[in-house]
Amino acid sequence: MINPTLIVATWLLIGPPLPFSIAIGFLLVSLLSVFRYRLRERTIALVGVIVLMLIQCILTVFAIHLQLWQLLPPVHFTFPGAWLFQLLFGLDLRLAELGAVAAICAGIYIEFGRARLGLSQSFPYLMFSEPTTELIQMVQRLAEKAAIECPEVRLLDSGAPCAFTVHTKRKYSIAVSIGLLESFTNAEVEACIAHEICHIKNRDFALRLIVTIAKVALFARVLSYFIEAAFYRTRELLADGAATVLIGGPGALISALTKLQQVDYVNENLVGTTVCCFDGKKSVIEIMSKHPSLSTRISLLRKMEPASIR
Repeated sequence: MINPTLIVATWLLIGPPLPFSIAIGFLLVSLLSVFRYRLRERTIALVGVIVLMLIQCILTVFAIHLQLWQLLPPVHFTFPGAWLFQLLFGLDLRLAELGAVAAICAGIYIEFGRARLGLSQSFPYLMFSEPTTELIQMVQRLAEKAAIECPEVRLLDSGAPCAFTVHTKRKYSIAVSIGLLESFTNAEVEACIAHEICHIKNRDFALRLIVTIAKVALFARVLSYFIEAAFYRTRELLADGAATVLIGGPGALISALTKLQQVDYVNENLVGTTVCCFDGKKSVIEIMSKHPSLSTRISLLRKMEPASIR
């Protein structure tokens, strides 16, 4: 006797559980990817799981449509609980089609809308000004060391210590707040900027876009939300590791993150984009957060030598 609760739970997580071995495989690989130590392998595993989910979803849609077009014989389930299976297959078709339309719309909006906005248009509630010569030189030096094209540098008129990177008008821009320059030492500022530079070097914007669009297409699959969040967290940790290699050690970055733990004020308008947006004190379940807590980042940096963070 097939347990209907198990069928529904599996379906919500990953989609149609046929064959059931694929369902178990998805869950095992996703769990392994979360607990794997090597961050690049974790990234590959997470992308692999969400791609397999997409393929399974597409195949289900094609199979159902081919049956409707009478190109394939209809499938009739005869085992106990088959009525629930049949119902979920019909529902899955509609959800998959809706997800595909939503993903296409999201991609068009990002490509032809948001990506073409300037920095001030993307953040109309923030004030930007020209950076200091020292700040420009610091960014140029780190970009040259990372072997990437130097991004545009802007100074953010904010007392909150933060630095973030955006991709606007087909170019990258790094914004550094006045609060960061005034509260942190030069080495700590350099560490924060190195973290942002490494996001660009690691092509995190393109990779995040792919995973987010996949999550939109799989909006009815609970597991896709966990995968997206885990992917974002992994890329943050990878940027930390790459930054320590870029600046010659984890000390300055640990010091900067430790200071950020003591910051009481966090600009809510920057949540999700800044290096200091998640202070580890908020009641957010970390497994659903796109940023690892500062304590997690500091702990990982303290345990590893720069060259071993991959």
